[in-house]
Amino acid sequence: MHISKVELENFKSYANSSFEFGRGTTSITGANGAGKTSIIEAIAWTIFDTLDYKKEDIVRRGAKKGSARVTFESGIDEREYTVYRDTGQGYYVYDPQLKARIADKKEEVTRFLWQHLGIEPGTDLELLFRHAIGVPQGTFTSIFLATAAERKKTFDGLLKVEEYRRSSDELLKTVRFVEQQIHAVNIRIARAEGETAQIEGLEKELKDLNVQAADLSGKLEQLKSVAEDLRQRLVKLDQAEARSAALRADSDRTSGELARAKIILDHAEAEAVHSREAAKIIAEVRDDADKHQAALGRMKELERERTERQLLRDELAKIESALTSVNAEIKHLVQDIEKIQQANAEIGSLKGLAAEQDRLEHELAARRLQLTNAERADGRLKGVEERLAELRDAYRGASAHIAEAREKAAAAAELSVLESRGAEIVRELARTSAALERDERFQKEVKNGLCPILSAKCLNLREGETLENFISSQFGELRTQIAALKTEQAKTSEAINAARESELTGAQVPVLERRLSEIRDEGERLKGQKIELETDSKDLISIRNDVVRLEGELKKLGNPLAKIQVLERDAHREGAVRDRISAGERNTERLESDRRITIEKLENFKDLDVLLAEANNVRDQTADSYRKFLANEAAAGQEEQKQAAYSEAKTAFTNIGEASAAAEKAAAAAEAEYDRELHLTERASFLDVQRRQAEAEVTFDSANRRISEMAAAIERLYEVRRAMREEFHERERLKKVAETTDFIRSTLREAAPLVARNYVHHVSREANQLFREIRGDAECSLKWTDDYGIQLEEEGHGRPFQSLSGGEQMAAALAVRLALLKQLSDIHIAFFDEPTTNMDAERRENLAAQIGNISHFDQLFVISHDDTFDGYLDNELRIRPETEH
Repeated sequence: MHISKVELENFKSYANSSFEFGRGTTSITGANGAGKTSIIEAIAWTIFDTLDYKKEDIVRRGAKKGSARVTFESGIDEREYTVYRDTGQGYYVYDPQLKARIADKKEEVTRFLWQHLGIEPGTDLELLFRHAIGVPQGTFTSIFLATAAERKKTFDGLLKVEEYRRSSDELLKTVRFVEQQIHAVNIRIARAEGETAQIEGLEKELKDLNVQAADLSGKLEQLKSVAEDLRQRLVKLDQAEARSAALRADSDRTSGELARAKIILDHAEAEAVHSREAAKIIAEVRDDADKHQAALGRMKELERERTERQLLRDELAKIESALTSVNAEIKHLVQDIEKIQQANAEIGSLKGLAAEQDRLEHELAARRLQLTNAERADGRLKGVEERLAELRDAYRGASAHIAEAREKAAAAAELSVLESRGAEIVRELARTSAALERDERFQKEVKNGLCPILSAKCLNLREGETLENFISSQFGELRTQIAALKTEQAKTSEAINAARESELTGAQVPVLERRLSEIRDEGERLKGQKIELETDSKDLISIRNDVVRLEGELKKLGNPLAKIQVLERDAHREGAVRDRISAGERNTERLESDRRITIEKLENFKDLDVLLAEANNVRDQTADSYRKFLANEAAAGQEEQKQAAYSEAKTAFTNIGEASAAAEKAAAAAEAEYDRELHLTERASFLDVQRRQAEAEVTFDSANRRISEMAAAIERLYEVRRAMREEFHERERLKKVAETTDFIRSTLREAAPLVARNYVHHVSREANQLFREIRGDAECSLKWTDDYGIQLEEEGHGRPFQSLSGGEQMAAALAVRLALLKQLSDIHIAFFDEPTTNMDAERRENLAAQIGNISHFDQLFVISHDDTFDGYLDNELRIRPETEH
């Protein structure tokens, strides 16, 4: 696998940045806060689902959403893929060659990464990254300083040792399932045995049913023959009954027609009589009816004239109303002319005051502008004075910091001497401690005062001195030397730390001096501004008094300009008002002329009401005769037609009566030939035979169905017996599966510690080789123990991880983590965030050289804020603060 590009958009301090990486080792350097770790965090979040913050915390300030794209070359098919993730819901894998998404959402992306990272499905990507691939800054050694229980919990999960135990526990479900299946098979076998016990009884019952069915078949044939004879006799009787019924129906039909003809005859006779009487009434009332119609015509004409008269009356009312309105308007306009003449007179008296108001307003505007400028200058003056006070405090503080920094920087010159002395003390301590341990072992070997090497008395002993006493005296001297060296080592370490702090403080002096110069320049600039602002604001009080005075004088005038404007608007209306008065007088003349013409037209209708009353009187007197005429007019006109209809109805009634008598005679003759009692007897016999035949058929069909059902049941039971033999075979198979599953469970349970020890052995061997390369010391030996602790052996003595120096701990942790990564995956990529922490200069250089020489990793990324790795690694990426934006 090879990460080729990382693209960040609104990610932490990066607005829109892109970084390309080659194979081999790469150093990412820059000042603290430059954004080095952000690049690794983007890779961890996108590829390994690892994020130490809330998603909202990685979004650049002011942006709505942050995103990261990581492009890598797969070790599976050597093709490039891009993984995209944002702080919203976006998470997918993009294939640049296909130009399409090939995995979407977290579940699909994780499966894709398991495959192309070369790790087993189900691997916890976050755990793998945190403890092997990219240990977060400041936690590189923390897990090895934890308790054995905490180490076991972490590395059991990383090495998947716990999965063997979980798999064993999960197989317990399989065992329970197989046992349930065996129990279910036993139940089915027992049920089948109970069912197959019925076969013999069912076969005997089937034989009896076959005999019964044969008897029923003979009886059924006999009943069918009898039923056929009865059916033929019934057919003849049914035909005679049908003929009698048809003739009776024909007779009944002609009787009904005769009754209807009688009704039609009676109705025609009544209508003929009514037409004769209506003709008599028409002759009596015809004169009055004609008068009534003439009166109605006259009234219609008079109503038209009354409508015309009403229209003229309405028009006269409108004319009179318009005259009233025009006269009122003329009166109002005359009053407006009087007001306009008064306004003209008042305008002349206000012109002098208006000129004074104009002068005062111009003077007030100028003074208000001066007041605004003076107040603005006064406000800015206060801000400048406050800022000058702050700059004075800042100048004093910066001067004090510079003095303090220069004083501390003087102590940094001794750093190299102190570091050399510290290294020398470590070597002396190691040599003295080794001599003490050697003498202690030698003392244990001493017997009877003889040298264990020469088996003789030691010649270096003084008179009366034993070899044991001589060696014990040497112990005291060595322990005294060790104590003195440790005391000096502690003091030297304190001095080194102080010198390093002084070195950092000394580096701040140029920055502080620049800040002091900036404060001085800003102070000079603000002093100039202060002088200008004091000049602009010195007349503030007098200008404010002038503004108050001018405002008072304007208030006393009462705004004559506004009054003149109002009066001039009224005066300008005089011409329009006089035009409206002339127009009103012309309207009055026209309306008076229209009024006279309308009154003359109304004179033509003065007798209209009398004529209407006379027409109404004639109409009312002849209304009853007119109603009788209308009621009988239609009937009188149909007299001849109604008389002809009566004659036709009488002829039809006579013909239908003769046909009805003939039909009754034929029906009586057919009924005499038909024997109803015989017909009913034969039909009852036929129905009885049909019933017995149906019962026999039902019994026969039921017997046949029962025979079929029993044959099928017997066949099914034989099938159950055959299936039962298969269930016996299945039970034996499941028992073998249960035995095999239990064996696998036991094997997995016992394999967990063996797998852990095997991993520890291989990792320990690889880590030891890496540690020796980093230390540059082939005499030391690093061991990763069964409880996942780290132990260092030097000159035959073991030292636990907690007793190692900070640099030794970092190197040992680095060696174990690299070895773990090689054992656990095919990723061959690692990230080191500040790996030289707590290392002296020599060990930093040694670590940088060894990381540069590591050849079995595709990519190694090292983050550092110093130049330790310059020249040792294949690639270098320097992050500067301006690239953040």
